[in-house]
Amino acid sequence: MSMRGMPSRALVSLLAACTIWLGPTPAHAQVEPSQPLVRIPGAVATATEGAIVLRVGAREIVYVDGFGWLDDIDAPPPDLIDGEVYGAPELLSALGLDVPVVEAVRFAGEAQVRIVLDVPALDARALAGVARAGSVSAGDVLRLSLPSLLVPSGLGESYAGLEVMFRSGPDGTDLEVSGGPFAYEVFALDSPTRVVLDLTLERPRLGPDTVEVLAEGITYRRVRAEGSAGATWVHVLDIAPGVGEWRVVGAPGESRTTDRWASGAFAAINGGYFDTGTRQAIGMLVVDGAMLSLPSRGRAVIAFGDGPPLIDRVRATYSVWLDDVAVAVRGAPFVDEISVVAGPGWAGSGRYGVLVVDTESDLVVDNRVGPVRIGASQHAIVYPAELRPLALAEGGAHLRFAWHIDPSPFGAARYAVEAGPLLLKDGRDVLQPELEQFAVGQRILDGLTQQAAIGVRADGSVVLVAAEVMVAADLVPLLLELGARDALRLDSGGSTTLYADGRVFNRVSERAVVNAIVLRLP
Repeated sequence: MSMRGMPSRALVSLLAACTIWLGPTPAHAQVEPSQPLVRIPGAVATATEGAIVLRVGAREIVYVDGFGWLDDIDAPPPDLIDGEVYGAPELLSALGLDVPVVEAVRFAGEAQVRIVLDVPALDARALAGVARAGSVSAGDVLRLSLPSLLVPSGLGESYAGLEVMFRSGPDGTDLEVSGGPFAYEVFALDSPTRVVLDLTLERPRLGPDTVEVLAEGITYRRVRAEGSAGATWVHVLDIAPGVGEWRVVGAPGESRTTDRWASGAFAAINGGYFDTGTRQAIGMLVVDGAMLSLPSRGRAVIAFGDGPPLIDRVRATYSVWLDDVAVAVRGAPFVDEISVVAGPGWAGSGRYGVLVVDTESDLVVDNRVGPVRIGASQHAIVYPAELRPLALAEGGAHLRFAWHIDPSPFGAARYAVEAGPLLLKDGRDVLQPELEQFAVGQRILDGLTQQAAIGVRADGSVVLVAAEVMVAADLVPLLLELGARDALRLDSGGSTTLYADGRVFNRVSERAVVNAIVLRLP
């Protein structure tokens, strides 16, 4: 029987065994997509040992590490992002998927916001029924049913407190806009084809602030504050010194909404950044004394232990040894791109190699291009392909990884999570995103959206903040006014969730996150 005639499951097993016999695939043997990945409608991908089985309709194709596609397809393997399957345009072409692509989502305006979807390959006549007008209340969603479209990864955006998301289904693509209240008008334009949404946002009206004592030493306030787009609501939770116990909750490869992470806690706010494909924390994450992820880019961290919470920029110095030979030392080229992930869960992406290591024996059990699933008794060294000694490491090699955390008190924290950028230190404005490798001018910091932050006052009291429409820089004067001495920005946009006493106080889009900061009461 020829290889192409074998059942997929048997063929996968055979080739996976061959891959193991041949040794690990070097990280540099990876085909990179020439254009952004797009969501493959109706696709299901199953990752098995050494292979990916992709099913689209009645068709099934197989990608095997070290061999490529068995159907002579010249394209990189698919990626799994938030449960959806994404592929390069070359892969979609090979699958015969002739579906228009959403090429861009553009925003303009402040109180009146225009959202434009550029879909030049779509026949404008397919949008004949899209025109409508109406209003959306706070907490509700504007949902538009569109023809089937291919959506590039990461195309959903946040702007002016609005969240734009795409959902693919068997009958088409839904566009969802949350962040009301707002009035809207939707219409289509041709030459080239565009979908236009004009939204008029309802801003806070003048009136008294809301103050509510939730428990002894815990007070909620809703205050009207000025930001880059004008007045907006800010939700503030004040926690007195010594009230309850602060913790960070999270687990590798697992995501939940913040209110679900808060199960058993009185209050919570979303935590740090994460990879949406693997659901792994980006940067330092310490849960109950266990270092689940190391500092990544010298970014801001909040740590909890004995005494008041600590906030500062944190770095890790580290080295990697293979069979007692140092192969990666801090300061050498590309070493700063190394990260460590604890199992169980997924590690890495198609741009990085992944060394899977048995935690008890420190022996390499696998080495391949990510993403790779790692077991509960394993950890992974994720590395750039330029580090050839790691890319060429073989199974059975002895690997040791050592690190030192600076400032040292963060290394002794029982709970910690990285986010950033740092906003305040010792009562001073220290916002310098470039020091933490945040790209200046990008929407992650400069877009008008929901903003989450945490601050610590000189007396040890803690302030949690969820602002409805601000840019990151607006948090600095806000937290100074709230009396914070040290403060950092948390993951924001659709992740922003402030929870206490069984309620979520800010507008939310129910986005799942991989960790949260929680307060437990006796």
